Amino acid sequence: MQNSPLKPITYAYLETTNYCNLKCSFCNREEVIGKLQHMSIEKYEVMLQKLSEHPITEAKLMGMGEPFLHPKFDEICKLFKSYFPKAFLIVATNCQYRFTERIERALEHIDLLYFSIDGYKESYEKDRAPAKWEKLMKFLDDFKNSDRKNCRVTVNYVVNPNNIYDIQKVNDEILIPYNLEELRLNIAQDWSEDKTMVGGYKKEDLEYLKKNWKANIKGKSKWDYNSCFWPENGVYITVDGRVLMCALNTSASGFGNIFIEDIDVIRQNKEFSKVRNGCKENKPEDHCKNCSYKELTPILDYLSVNN
Repeated sequence: MQNSPLKPITYAYLETTNYCNLKCSFCNREEVIGKLQHMSIEKYEVMLQKLSEHPITEAKLMGMGEPFLHPKFDEICKLFKSYFPKAFLIVATNCQYRFTERIERALEHIDLLYFSIDGYKESYEKDRAPAKWEKLMKFLDDFKNSDRKNCRVTVNYVVNPNNIYDIQKVNDEILIPYNLEELRLNIAQDWSEDKTMVGGYKKEDLEYLKKNWKANIKGKSKWDYNSCFWPENGVYITVDGRVLMCALNTSASGFGNIFIEDIDVIRQNKEFSKVRNGCKENKPEDHCKNCSYKELTPILDYLSVNN
């Protein structure tokens, strides 16, 4: 198939640190991160400059690390908005550190902040070890009295068979008392090229989700590879500059390095084009064959999710 003209990047997923203070049960970071590092401000500006010709409308500053562990993350957020003032900026945090003025300064430039809270007390500590529920609550108490600027704040909850029945508790004891906007539910995924995700859900579990929490579950049923926006309009860039196809295959080696090549040169190279064309024709390359989002399709179909 002949390559079609490149479409502009409208969605960027940018990793500015791969340091993390947790070892979550569903995260594959230990397999993929390499050398621990924070992206320097100088390199970060090089990356933003190379992306600046694209009409990015939405971006996430996250990845295989905890974003706020970057010692200059407030400056990272401010710089992004200086290059893309109209883009909707999303950041996720595990809340397992002390709330500081630096975090409050970053909120001025963040449009949506996810608090990653999966489970309640025991199940939370189990899946997000060595996270502590007490530390989470201290963070939330300090945050409650902060100036949120115009930043929207939600709970981002990764659902697995062991924490389904904790959803209501998190809703009642965190979402409502701390005046957070929404409880976002994501079905657990394994973000590795060579693995498939075994759901492990019982029928009664899925019926409970469908009856009580369908409106909160994020995803799209009736999804196929040619529905994927990543090959056409998205980009994932790691802390060391590697350009990946998407955030659902973080174990890929990458298609080039933005600190060495221009982004559209990378997106036009042979390997990137093969993956893009494979998705377009619903004939996925090895890169996409074990896509965790595709693996979720039967569950999302059963739940009739289109959210």
